[in-house]
Amino acid sequence: MEGIQDVRESRRLVKTYSWEVAERLPNGSDKHSNILSQVLHDSAGEPDPKSLASPWRKFFEPADLSVVSSSPATRIVAVEAAKLREKWVLFRRSCSKDDTLDLESFDPTVESVFDLITNLNTTVQSKRKTGLSGKITLTFHKFCDKLDSHSHLLKILPEGNEYVSIFAGTLNAIISASVNHERVAEGLATALVAISDNVAECQAELQLFQTEAMIEKVGDLYAHVFIFLSSYMDWMMRKRATRLLDSFNENLFRKFELDIQKINERSAAIRNLVAQSSRAELRETRLHVESLARDFRVGQEGEARHRAEMEYFAARIERELAMTRQQRKQLEEEGRQVKELSAQLTRLLQERAMERVEDERAVRTKALRGTSPLPRRLAVKRSPRPSAQMVYVTGPLSQWTSDDVSLNSAHLEDFFYRDRVRLPNADDWLSAGIATAPSELIQRLAEWTSSPARGQESSTSNILWIDGPPIEADDLDNEISLLAATVVSMADRSSVPVMSYFCELRRHEALRPCLESQEMQGFLAMVYSLLRQMIESLMPVIEVDSGEADFSADRFATLDGTTKTWDEVVGVFKDLVPLCPSRMFVVIDGMHWVDERDTEIYIEWLVDLLRGNCNKFKVLFTTSGRVPTLRKLIRPEEALLVEAVDTVLGGRDYLGPGLSL
Repeated sequence: MEGIQDVRESRRLVKTYSWEVAERLPNGSDKHSNILSQVLHDSAGEPDPKSLASPWRKFFEPADLSVVSSSPATRIVAVEAAKLREKWVLFRRSCSKDDTLDLESFDPTVESVFDLITNLNTTVQSKRKTGLSGKITLTFHKFCDKLDSHSHLLKILPEGNEYVSIFAGTLNAIISASVNHERVAEGLATALVAISDNVAECQAELQLFQTEAMIEKVGDLYAHVFIFLSSYMDWMMRKRATRLLDSFNENLFRKFELDIQKINERSAAIRNLVAQSSRAELRETRLHVESLARDFRVGQEGEARHRAEMEYFAARIERELAMTRQQRKQLEEEGRQVKELSAQLTRLLQERAMERVEDERAVRTKALRGTSPLPRRLAVKRSPRPSAQMVYVTGPLSQWTSDDVSLNSAHLEDFFYRDRVRLPNADDWLSAGIATAPSELIQRLAEWTSSPARGQESSTSNILWIDGPPIEADDLDNEISLLAATVVSMADRSSVPVMSYFCELRRHEALRPCLESQEMQGFLAMVYSLLRQMIESLMPVIEVDSGEADFSADRFATLDGTTKTWDEVVGVFKDLVPLCPSRMFVVIDGMHWVDERDTEIYIEWLVDLLRGNCNKFKVLFTTSGRVPTLRKLIRPEEALLVEAVDTVLGGRDYLGPGLSL
């Protein structure tokens, strides 16, 4: 970084000197002096020597569309570049301090994008406990390899350097704003790579065919790239407003899949035009190009642009509705995602079995040599009696959009910690094989996962409780918590709808009014997190009975994170249940932290509601401590009690280190 800073400082000195020379040269100087003044003035970009952000001045100044050329390539790209600059300013204002790009450290250049990505993981780790996962970092670096292709392709256009600057400056802003949100960063990196792969292929072929028609196609391509970047910033601002930027229930790449497809179609058209030109088959090329559907927002201004944006938004909602209906129908009829989750658990079971065989051999060898006593092992027992009552939830009709409901309920984020919805870097733990649950336990979990949800009296319940031995340990050291994180990660990978929460107590956290214990505050945090995750899972447009279900801001405003508004929480929860996807997994870890006398009645309500909606939810509780309330509520066949026992050589088979059955 020191070398980069030296280069940047030298650039600032040159620009400042250029400005001063331009100011010192009088108007009546000779021709050569005037030429020198103009060259230095232009190369300096008219910076303000008092401002370190002078390379970014063009982003803050209003665009002058009156100078746009009549050339189709230049006009379309110029309009979209101007719109992108305007959106860039709004986007920057909406960013939090941690997400805002440091204009003193980076310039709107391809080199600065490369520097930002190169230092990505170090920058993120300086802002939070953990950096990006290795997979995301590698994807960003893969995109970095394609950056030069964008630069070369844009420079084919008239005023290409201007578009390179706008493109690079926008990338710097959105990457900087995304890297602190792992799910968003993953989707952005995937989208950028998907776009850049095709652009790289175009750039290599265009060196031979820089015709007027080809330049027009490049302009059309980057008009669509710019509109994608603008739409992405709109999406981030909307998610920031609804406080769902760290949501785990939305696939960003799928959200913009159609936009990326349009860009790739333009890239394919360019490659086809090159190929057809080389064979002089222009007629077939023209027919192919004319068949491409054009984004009706491109190049529009004023009222026409507003109407086009509205039509695009309506079309996207319709597309999402159709996609969601298709996905849910497939989920209900075939259970493909759940089958995939079960298959992953089975594969994990097979891997664990091989590990156990090796561990068993090693332990027996050590025991025969008298090197060390056998460690403790864990055994599974059935839990004692419980009772539960089914809660009848009335089915739901006024229309709401999921964005409206998310915005109206945004303040619920204040009552729980988003980093407890998913444990950080769970995917890395899964790939590293950290969860060391025994084969028998995974076998039972796989069978329960793949079993169809039936009625309350069925032998197959929608609830499973894995009750581990008491242990005081962080998430990384608690094998029961790691097992829960593994299930959640597998469900995400299989596109199975899943809600999760890892309960905890923050002893030094101030209690909210009307709350008497940390346990009650921790329990309410878990319930409020489930509410928000249910809202995240809603379809883009929902219909509810206006006389029974109300998702207005006024209704959500009554929820204040205390027991005083518990009845309102129950009402909202029941209204959301019918709108959730079928076969939704709910994973709650650490209930032992919040199980106390004053929370008992509330836990009973939650278990009863989840049990009563067996057609919607499959619920996994994992605990590693005393949970008397669950012992009363969970049936014997729904529970696996994992307790520690001492073993001796010659007794039951020892299955290796970690958790055993």
